Amino acid sequence: MADEITQLSVLQSIADVFYSMHLINLKENTVQVYSARNQVKDVVTHADGADKMMSQVMAVTIREEQLDEALSFTDLTTLADRMQGKKIISKELHGSNIGWIVASFIVVDADEDGKPVHVICTTRSIEKEKQKEEKLLSESNTDELTGFFNRRAYEDNIKEYNDTATEEDFVYISLDVNELKVVNDTLGHAAGDELLQGAAECMRRCIGPYGRLFRTGGDEFAAIIFASKEKLDFILNDFREAILNWSGKLVDSVSIAFGYITLKDTDERSVRKIAELAEAKMYEDKTRHYQQKGVNRRGQKEAHSALCELYTKILKINLTDDSYQIVNMDLGEQIAEKGFSDKISTWLHDFGTSGQVHKDDLDEYLKHTDSEYIKKYFAEGKTSLHIFYRRNYDGVYKQVMMEMIPAKDYADDNQSFYLYVKDIDR
Repeated sequence: MADEITQLSVLQSIADVFYSMHLINLKENTVQVYSARNQVKDVVTHADGADKMMSQVMAVTIREEQLDEALSFTDLTTLADRMQGKKIISKELHGSNIGWIVASFIVVDADEDGKPVHVICTTRSIEKEKQKEEKLLSESNTDELTGFFNRRAYEDNIKEYNDTATEEDFVYISLDVNELKVVNDTLGHAAGDELLQGAAECMRRCIGPYGRLFRTGGDEFAAIIFASKEKLDFILNDFREAILNWSGKLVDSVSIAFGYITLKDTDERSVRKIAELAEAKMYEDKTRHYQQKGVNRRGQKEAHSALCELYTKILKINLTDDSYQIVNMDLGEQIAEKGFSDKISTWLHDFGTSGQVHKDDLDEYLKHTDSEYIKKYFAEGKTSLHIFYRRNYDGVYKQVMMEMIPAKDYADDNQSFYLYVKDIDR
């Protein structure tokens, strides 16, 4: 008798630790309650059998979005087969009022085939553990200075997309705070931090409500948002106004270079490649900033150098008279063996057929670099043309991106473009 009392006391003590604890007979579909609180207790009292009790408990305690998953886990009609040869199975579930719990089935005894006959079902609150976990995860994914998602979260976000953008209103914005180094060097790092926080403030207020903001580097930011063309125009105009109106205690003003690509701007669907296209537009904006400012020669030189570092080839081409001007290109590229010619149409064609483009990419390359194709493409009102192919570098093929963007003086009778080439595998 003493042993029975001791065992019962121990069992009751264990039951008190759990939100609920039941002994279930799977063959007879009966249940014995050891502990059940609040909503669970009320449901169990009126249950007709263990299986109905379990589904009713899940219905009143688990959030609707996870209910199907919870019902599948607690389905007593399949439990014996699912637990054959096992001692315990567990699952984390999100309660509608009780927060996160972990539900477990523990085998008490089994039949000769190893299928459980009696199981103990327990639920235990793990809300505090989840809150700590979410806090740690948030801290590990958050940039301390701006409160934006950090580079780690950015990479995780790309993985969530499986590097593929599908939503028609998808927009990628690449942003860079101008003159951060100058501010750090002349006014100190406290001023530099204020500049970054001011830039982040403008981004958060104007861009943040429409998607996610990331600080991907020291003065580098990215945004992935969802907006129609009309909404995007409103967002960016609001953003420009916010930039003009911002001022801090240590820094008078903030300047942010940015470039964006919408899914409708390109045939590309890779988020990473779309990011590269947006980054290229951001660098163009950065260059314009230093050119317009004029007084900062060092900054202008740095911006130009950054463009030349980013692109191995920059040309201004004119399809109307089949000509070009070289802005930046290695002299080793200007040879006949690599298709070099005084006509841009001939050069683009002969570059591909000279063995510089991988044979599997050649047809697509020749199609998209044909002058008539390019003219027709931009006649449709598109703002950029992107061509991806593998380029031969001393016998090794590396992924390359070519981009064409209409110049400001573009017209039907003056089809002037900028052509950029970037080695993606560098």
